[in-house]
Amino acid sequence: MDLKDKVILITGASSGIGKSLAEEFASRGANVVLGARQYVKLCEISDNIIKKYNVKSLAIQLDVTNEEDCRNFVNQALYSMGKIDVLVNNAGISMRALFNDLDLKVLRQIMDINFWGTVYCTKYALPELLKVKGSVVGVSSIAGYKGLPGRTGYSASKFAMNGFLESLR
Repeated sequence: MDLKDKVILITGASSGIGKSLAEEFASRGANVVLGARQYVKLCEISDNIIKKYNVKSLAIQLDVTNEEDCRNFVNQALYSMGKIDVLVNNAGISMRALFNDLDLKVLRQIMDINFWGTVYCTKYALPELLKVKGSVVGVSSIAGYKGLPGRTGYSASKFAMNGFLESLR
């Protein structure tokens, strides 16, 4: 797949898989828009990408649990880059606890980040992605296809995300 001059938005880009994806896409000539809560860290990553790979990179503070943040993330990317070719819904958290011991606030937080963050970002990026025949990506887990012991909340959030993206596809 030729990524030269493609514009790729990545949520949860300040560490882990998101950061690695940003670097990999940039190394293949893609311009990247990075979103995460840790704005200073994102700016450092973005600056390093620009210097190392000679592509465009933009850091945008983003809390995927906030619908307005997701709308702004997409709108700022469009304004700065002119298009969107790929949205990578990567932001996510995990948890381990038996359901009997689980505080329901934790379950709500996991659903807000892993599921609703994907829904919000996809909702606002989709019109542009349809124009360019772009792609929506969801970073999932085996726990999104098979319930795992001690992972009720995490599995539920990834099952929901997978179901949403499968239906969208």
